[in-house]
Amino acid sequence: MPQPIQDRAGTNRREPSFEEFVAMLDFLAEGLDEKSQKQGCGIWVRSGVAMAGTKLRVLRRIVRDAPNGRALRLLDLGAQVGALAACAAKMGLEVAAVDYPSYAQQFAPMVTPLGVKYLTCDVAREALPFNDGSFDWVTYTDVIEHHAFSPRRVLAEIRRVLADGGRILVTTPNHASIYNRMSLLLGRSVNDDFVHYFETCADRDFYPGHHREYTKKELRSALERTGFRVEELRVFDEDPGSMLYFLRHEMKYLGAPEKRSAYANFAAAALGKMWAAMQLPFGRYLWAVGEKDKGTGGEEGIMPRNTTRQNS
Repeated sequence: MPQPIQDRAGTNRREPSFEEFVAMLDFLAEGLDEKSQKQGCGIWVRSGVAMAGTKLRVLRRIVRDAPNGRALRLLDLGAQVGALAACAAKMGLEVAAVDYPSYAQQFAPMVTPLGVKYLTCDVAREALPFNDGSFDWVTYTDVIEHHAFSPRRVLAEIRRVLADGGRILVTTPNHASIYNRMSLLLGRSVNDDFVHYFETCADRDFYPGHHREYTKKELRSALERTGFRVEELRVFDEDPGSMLYFLRHEMKYLGAPEKRSAYANFAAAALGKMWAAMQLPFGRYLWAVGEKDKGTGGEEGIMPRNTTRQNS
């Protein structure tokens, strides 16, 4: 199995570089089995570089308030390939990750030796497999929009496994972005591509795309209704540098429609710098950090828990 990039000094740095994140994606892509490679999964894994800027921003925020004397405990919910979790582990965090078996079974063997406790969990039906108060942070990035059900149960579980004063970090598309507003004004849909939804996914019993996107007000309400004090809530765009790298290195694998979408995403990322400078809430993504109210106790270390939620 190929090895991820190592620090020159042989020790973990507090923050991974963009190059290290790219190397982690390469490591995970190259570790896939032959069948997955033939299905194009390696290309899909490497395409995650387009969101590298956001992932690195998340990691920088987590370690900003790191306590002295012990490692931060992080749960990455909806970890998929495990790149964020693996980078966090290389930074010295105590890391767990959860996702559906289709992801965990493929990527857990690769990230477990790097220090990630990757478990399976269907959050629609199961409680998170950890004891109360097990984590300082839970990352919930680009996941909430994929739920075909109310996220209340998931947010309640996240709150349960957070220690007193622990935080949740959410990123999700901004339903009220300037691009969605313009599309509606022109009579275009703001939902996922119709042909992909109607034809490509016709034989699936579950649609894997976006079921509901949120506005700033809705995301704040969701966090506050489940017992979080919202510390940060803002609109942002992806890093143009990440998108530019994607255009330079991954475009050869894309068809014409995907190429048009990639160029549009790069343009949006570049325009995001202007929206941010003008303090306009037009960006494509939402960023929220919520703190769990103190006073409910917590346990040391990442503790497993075998609890199954009844279907509701």
